[in-house]
Amino acid sequence: MVLASSKRRALSTVVTTAIMLSFVATIGTAVVAWSNTNVRTYEFNLVSSAADKTNKINEMYIIENVELRPAGNPTCLVPPNYAINVTVANTGTVSLGVGQITISDSSQQYVKHISNGQVLPHRSYFNIVCYNYQSGLLTTIQVMSNRTTQQTAQVVPP
Repeated sequence: MVLASSKRRALSTVVTTAIMLSFVATIGTAVVAWSNTNVRTYEFNLVSSAADKTNKINEMYIIENVELRPAGNPTCLVPPNYAINVTVANTGTVSLGVGQITISDSSQQYVKHISNGQVLPHRSYFNIVCYNYQSGLLTTIQVMSNRTTQQTAQVVPP
């Protein structure tokens, strides 16, 4: 009697190799896609940060004029109806966004948030701030841009 034996080793080695190669290819593709996304995200953050810092350096403005308006100003509804007119001039080469105007003295402080304070280069921005200033007290006017640069002026009301 003759015993017949079959050997299937060659087929199992090929199948195992094919399965391993497909897993390696899938994992490799996923790693390359993930790293590509991370590099692009990092590049975008770096470019936008650099542009913001450059614009912040180029952002130049001055408080051009501060006018103390006497009592009875029709734009201010709360008596005694004092107002301070603030004019900001953009002397830089990039657009300026005025974000807030803070007026304070030794007894009070008022912050006015501004939503439409875009000022083109070499243009001025004018705003009326209702503020009950007191005669003889040093009053500080601080203008902050949307990029958080600040300019300060001081006046003493008569």
